[in-house]
Amino acid sequence: MYPSVFTGLGEFPGVHHIYVDPTVTPVIHGCRNIPLAVRDKLKETLQDLVCRSVISPVTETTEWVNSLAITEKKNGSLRVCLDPRDLNKAIKRQHHSIPTPDEVCSNLAGKSIFTILDEKDGYWQIKLDEPSSKLCTFNSPWGRYRFRRLPFGIRSASEVFQQKNCETFGDIQGVHIIADDMIIAASSEQEHDEILDKVMERAKAAKMRFNGEKIQFKVKTVKYMGHIITPEGLRPDEAKVKAITDMPPPEDKQALQRLLGMTKYLAQYIPKEASLTAPLRQLLRKDAVWQWNPHHSTASENLKSALTKAPVLRFYDHKKPLTIQADSSKDGLGACLLQEGHPVCYASRALTDTEQRYAQIEKELLAILFAARKFHQYRYGRTVMVQSDHKPLENIMQKQLCKAPARLQRMLLQLQKYELNIAYTPGKHMHIADMLSRATVGSEADDSGDLYDEKVVHGLEATDALSPQTLQQLKEATVADQVLQDLCEKVETGWPQRRRSVNSNLHSYWPMRDKISVQNGIVMAGDKIIIPHSFRKAILEKLHIAHQGMQRTKAKARKSLYWPGMAQDIEMMVEKCAPCQQLQPWQQKEPLITHDVPELPWMKVGADIFELRGQSYLLLVDYLTKYPEVLNIPDKSAHTVIQKMKSVFARHGIPKELVSDNVPFASYEMQAFAALWDVKLTFSSPGYPQSNGLAERAIKTVKNALKKALQTGTDPHLVLLSLRNTPVTGLNESPAQM
Repeated sequence: MYPSVFTGLGEFPGVHHIYVDPTVTPVIHGCRNIPLAVRDKLKETLQDLVCRSVISPVTETTEWVNSLAITEKKNGSLRVCLDPRDLNKAIKRQHHSIPTPDEVCSNLAGKSIFTILDEKDGYWQIKLDEPSSKLCTFNSPWGRYRFRRLPFGIRSASEVFQQKNCETFGDIQGVHIIADDMIIAASSEQEHDEILDKVMERAKAAKMRFNGEKIQFKVKTVKYMGHIITPEGLRPDEAKVKAITDMPPPEDKQALQRLLGMTKYLAQYIPKEASLTAPLRQLLRKDAVWQWNPHHSTASENLKSALTKAPVLRFYDHKKPLTIQADSSKDGLGACLLQEGHPVCYASRALTDTEQRYAQIEKELLAILFAARKFHQYRYGRTVMVQSDHKPLENIMQKQLCKAPARLQRMLLQLQKYELNIAYTPGKHMHIADMLSRATVGSEADDSGDLYDEKVVHGLEATDALSPQTLQQLKEATVADQVLQDLCEKVETGWPQRRRSVNSNLHSYWPMRDKISVQNGIVMAGDKIIIPHSFRKAILEKLHIAHQGMQRTKAKARKSLYWPGMAQDIEMMVEKCAPCQQLQPWQQKEPLITHDVPELPWMKVGADIFELRGQSYLLLVDYLTKYPEVLNIPDKSAHTVIQKMKSVFARHGIPKELVSDNVPFASYEMQAFAALWDVKLTFSSPGYPQSNGLAERAIKTVKNALKKALQTGTDPHLVLLSLRNTPVTGLNESPAQM
């Protein structure tokens, strides 16, 4: 009915222009030596291509002359191509999206009748304009020729060809094209025939041609891009599987790379692909010496055996709900995309050496991130149920991002663009993902490098605040601490199911076992450093440098530190601290008058002047964050106080209200300054300092801390730093954080 679309050389409408960078110097290649055995056949092929208007002889001078590349087809004929390596460097690439086989197959749910059409002489159906044709000049033993049609090997040829196909057939429902392979998929014979008629009419009008010898016409099972497509789903092409199973054992790294490259294409059918290939991939490491051992032969045979037993994968159906199972073991990650309980796609990979030291909760979230990325094309823009056998993940997903440990923050940020509902599912119902992860061994390069390059502002890790010297000392103390080394072992090998199965020295860590990880040689409990026993005395001294009370010292410690019994150790230290006992404040006789809490930092500021060892100090404290500024003043004049306040306001901003006592803040000069800077002055009652309660409390806190510092010889600046970094009573943030 359409004989014209199967005869001759096709020609899409219009001509194609190849754009080149004029700054690139043209290159002229000489003629390569052609084997005598194929010379006559090549000459006949070139003459045939001239007759078909694919090439034409060149007699004039051309700037570019490329080498000729020839390959022999299965039927013995020759394929003539360019070797345009130098020309490709000058060509400006044109871009057009080319779908992947997975993307095409995801549209085949419910289809039961298929036809495969092969476009004859693919690229040669696109005609070149004159300047582009001259760019594609090549040398031969019989002179120069130029391609009049788009040759194989030209940069962006595949995109140009895909674009032509999309322009011609792209709006026909049920038609999918990758390169020169077109698949027609329909749910009934009538639908199929209607689609096929449209395709033939378009092809006839566009003067393009199909290869009648390669048609798979109106069948229920077809070969397409290395897959077998059936109404039930996908399975691997038997020819591809046979090519792999018939391969001899690799003799070197290059041969092993070929084997793994072929199996990688079919990895979606192999539930344990990462584990099966792990022993083989270890031979490809740069520092690995090639030595094929019996366990490598076993791994190779197991891999080939898995291919012969590959399951049928269901087609993705956009109308049906999606479920992802994701799981992590001590060695690997596993994931499965399901619809109505049937697998659509498998994915697994081994953990890197670094990832194996993650806390279990981090591994479990990493498994979800791995699955989300692996199945991106299926679940992006859709709400997906994610099944995990790690119950703490439900709580992590509901917390504010800033409350999560730093590494979890980075993963959670990556997951923000996806609509995932994470539900706890007992492990006994997670057979697929559990098998994928626990069968994985070895290590594999991570596929989410940006996860580790990105630094989250809210999530600076506790170790980031340590000096290199202190960090090194902490690492050495960790190595020397047997309990922490036992913890490291449990992180790497996995915790047992029951508490009684671990040594008694680890019982106190059992409740937080899922949060324990190892980062850069430091053992962490979430985002807190677990302090080695030999290091705790020094840490306690640093915590108490400002000689604050028990509760404030505990609050400061809990922000970034942990060890069993830490609270009791702090209580004992404060109770035995002589300066703290000597300067313990008297009981407050009257309650301090409360003030409204402002909405923003440094909107309302308390001010006062105090004396310490013959020196006068100006204290400014923010009502919201409780951040103190202490400035030494040579005198108490209004002019001096104003100049000091200006320096503080220049850093933090001008407050709307300044609360103080009367002297010197009630002076004319101070009132003039307040009017000029638009600051409201509020005064406490004379003789009743409780009305300026915040400043009074701050003075007592700062004054006592400085007295203790002078008594113990501590640098007062370090004391102020400690005060500013201690969480405010009743809040979880310190003044510096707020």
